[in-house]
Amino acid sequence: MKRHYESIEVGTERQGKYFEMKTAHFHPVYEIYYLIAGNRKFFIESEIYNISKGDMVFVDKNVMHKSTYSSDKENERAFIRFNDNHISRLIEKFGRKEIEDCFKQKVFSIPMQRREYVGSIMRQLYNEYKNPDDFSYELMECYLEELLIFIIRYRKNVSDHLGVSVYNSSQSLNKSDEHIQSAAKYIVDNYNKNITLSEIANFVNMSTTYFSKKFKEVTGFGFKEYLLNLRIKKACELLLETKLSITDIAYEAGFNDSNYFGDVFKKCKGISPLQYRKNRELI
Repeated sequence: MKRHYESIEVGTERQGKYFEMKTAHFHPVYEIYYLIAGNRKFFIESEIYNISKGDMVFVDKNVMHKSTYSSDKENERAFIRFNDNHISRLIEKFGRKEIEDCFKQKVFSIPMQRREYVGSIMRQLYNEYKNPDDFSYELMECYLEELLIFIIRYRKNVSDHLGVSVYNSSQSLNKSDEHIQSAAKYIVDNYNKNITLSEIANFVNMSTTYFSKKFKEVTGFGFKEYLLNLRIKKACELLLETKLSITDIAYEAGFNDSNYFGDVFKKCKGISPLQYRKNRELI
């Protein structure tokens, strides 16, 4: 049996009128989310997107995200989660930048005339995932490659006759959501400083009580939880990408006490910062 996150994971689900994820989350793999029917609100890192039927969402590795309802209609979605190993041939042929650019865009609106094609790829992926045999894993990689090549080609031809619709991240946001998005971006830009709830509420001209409630409603995080997750995420990057000491990393990530940082990190990740650095296979 393959370990969690080692295999491609595929899912599809019809969701009720007011379904929402209990909290925002992140994982060490890529995720592609395709809305087959209905409308959803998506929070990704610090941005809010109102998505509708035919929209495809790209969530990068270790990026906080949450989806919630945006209307009183039922919706249907499909998703794929995968890692670099599953797209190694694409990376070798086209370069890592092509894949990274897809996830920078975050949301694509698939043209009406190509939605059945995209839907068929998702269905084939799901069928192989749910009914595996000795050939399923290779077929799933092929279908995933086909989907990504389709998106890469459409992204490159965004301005010509193929006509992929580029999504505007501020599209259809109400004033309240715009304020929350501004607050989230402010926190992302200042996570390593001693920022407070009242400071952020003042930044968007809201009372602390209303801001706290609205921020949780839209993002899936409480203010402190969101700030803490950003700091832990930054610490993870520094642990893997630099040779800084644990103490220096704690301060770089916004923690004022390295012992507190160690305790919080272990609670969040299940291992100490030093173990995280030494044991990449556990990530």
